Amino acid sequence: MNSEADEAATASAIKPKRKPLLWTGLGLTAVVASIGIWNGTVYFPVSNALSGESGSSTIAYRRWLVSPDEIVFDIRSVAPSASMAEMDRRLFKAAEALKDRSYSKVVLAYRGTGKFLLEGGQFKTIGEEREFQNPIYTIRTLQEHVANMDGAPAFGTWTGGWLGVMGQQMNDHNEMHARWWVRDTSNLPEGTPIGETGSTS
Repeated sequence: MNSEADEAATASAIKPKRKPLLWTGLGLTAVVASIGIWNGTVYFPVSNALSGESGSSTIAYRRWLVSPDEIVFDIRSVAPSASMAEMDRRLFKAAEALKDRSYSKVVLAYRGTGKFLLEGGQFKTIGEEREFQNPIYTIRTLQEHVANMDGAPAFGTWTGGWLGVMGQQMNDHNEMHARWWVRDTSNLPEGTPIGETGSTS
């Protein structure tokens, strides 16, 4: 009898412990679901905007998955035929899809690693103007609004004759893509010259 009473007491003592575990599991599930929904407000508009693109994979999500005012534009994979023009187009389409939102920074990342910080205001401007702005102008001036991950300007602002300025801006454009994804994709050392298409020839 004592043995049965002891077992009943032991079972009674164990049962209440299951409730906290249950609530903890439900709480974690709710948190994960909330983060998914929160990121979906960025991910899905961009995914829809890029639905016509093929080959490479680029996605958008919130920085640290929870940031209210910083997002990440992440190149996840690169097709052999990928070019700088393609990645520019994808970025500009993402900006257009989110033009009604305001962000302080947009991280330009490659496979989850941040490479540059793009001013949120410029990202918004690109989106608002994409329908009518000359894309060459957007490409030439983009680098002036890009910083390194420590916040220091990644590129300068050029002055002088328009032909010389345009040449320097395009050099900066090539270097930005080289440091963003081209060299990592091709396993090239830092400083390797990159052509306008993303090739090293």
